[in-house]
Amino acid sequence: DEGKDMKDVLQVPNLETGKMEPLITGDDDGALTRDEEEQFRNMVNRLHTIFKYAREQNVRVMIDAEQSYFQPAIHRLAIEMMRTYNKDKAIVFNTYQCYLKKAHKTITLDLEQAKRQNFYFGAKLVRGAYME
Repeated sequence: DEGKDMKDVLQVPNLETGKMEPLITGDDDGALTRDEEEQFRNMVNRLHTIFKYAREQNVRVMIDAEQSYFQPAIHRLAIEMMRTYNKDKAIVFNTYQCYLKKAHKTITLDLEQAKRQNFYFGAKLVRGAYME
């Protein structure tokens, strides 16, 4: 959203309460520098380009990440892209690492959100090679 501050856009549901909380916290109140905000907006614009093209070509896109420290941000973006592009069918798929203890709760919350907001839920389930 062009007019919103990143700290208001970058929020994720608390798995215990279900309430939205800031994704980035710290002494600076989660603020991004102007350069970081510009980079983030450019990345989001590139994602829109990819998903629009995928929709036109009738193909699916699976989002995956290996670095666990990026996962909350990637997850949030994946859900937002699903909400935008999965209106008629699932085009955007998020990857869920099912070996993580929080996987069941995360999937449940995401399914509930998809139902509430009327979009198709796209998921790739990964068993994983590691145990948490």
